[in-house]
Amino acid sequence: MKETFQLHASILWTINDFLAYGNLSGWSTKGNFACPCCNEDTWSLSLPNGKKNCYVGSYRFLPLQHSWRNNTKAFDGTKEKHLALRQLSGHDIV
Repeated sequence: MKETFQLHASILWTINDFLAYGNLSGWSTKGNFACPCCNEDTWSLSLPNGKKNCYVGSYRFLPLQHSWRNNTKAFDGTKEKHLALRQLSGHDIV
């Protein structure tokens, strides 16, 4: 019919790696605030020799009585005492 029209589309789901996630969503997947779940509360350390970011504190998402929270020998030598973050709403994300 050779008519011009405006098409609206959305992505329902994708299967990709973390870097592609950043390209699709617009979220920065590098630097201090790379975790989309933690947002501004991302715990990151800068490694002294390589100057790369290391993301820590992920055990806070486990149940409080989980054995890994208290396992100091297998991980970085600390016990995880922090609680999981609240889940962001759609309004917070926008």
